[in-house]
Amino acid sequence: MLEDQRFIISKDIPIEIGILFIVVAMIAAGFAIWGVRTGGARGERILRATSGVLAGLGLVVAGYIAYKTQIANEPFQCAGGGGGCATVEKSKYANFLGVHMSIWGLIGYTTIMAATIWKGDNARLAAFGLSLFGFAVSLVLRYLELWQIHAACQWCWASAVLMTMLLVVNSCRLIGHYGTGDSDPEPALADEPEPNPAS
Repeated sequence: MLEDQRFIISKDIPIEIGILFIVVAMIAAGFAIWGVRTGGARGERILRATSGVLAGLGLVVAGYIAYKTQIANEPFQCAGGGGGCATVEKSKYANFLGVHMSIWGLIGYTTIMAATIWKGDNARLAAFGLSLFGFAVSLVLRYLELWQIHAACQWCWASAVLMTMLLVVNSCRLIGHYGTGDSDPEPALADEPEPNPAS
């Protein structure tokens, strides 16, 4: 039933690129587990840092596509060869409401980055909600690629991997730290020595 879709993925995404996606996802998952196991303010800092790096990588991916399509006005290349990127770019799904999908990606990753830098419960909810929305959009776009366009864009799949891991990391941040305060606690001051009565 899914033979055609598996063929499209294997044709347009070389094994080396697929392994890179898996490695990035495993590293992000490792940092998420580390943050959860560490707990407390330090654990949340680990999760926020991981989310920040993932959002930064997402900005690089979306920024590259936006530059090539909107500024340089030339087709962007698939990193591992193949014509999937060009096919997806030429499709009617490359734009939504007259705006290129890469611009929407830049907006999405920027808002997630802002929610990562921001502290407190509202930031945790915002980062989770934005990541969940981005993940849902990624699922729809991957469906359109495989079932409607019949091509897979490596840069788009890279963005999908990053958005998936952002959802994982920000879910851990929300579940583990919601209600724990709006800022990192002040470091505890060392106890002052008691005065020596003999002095």
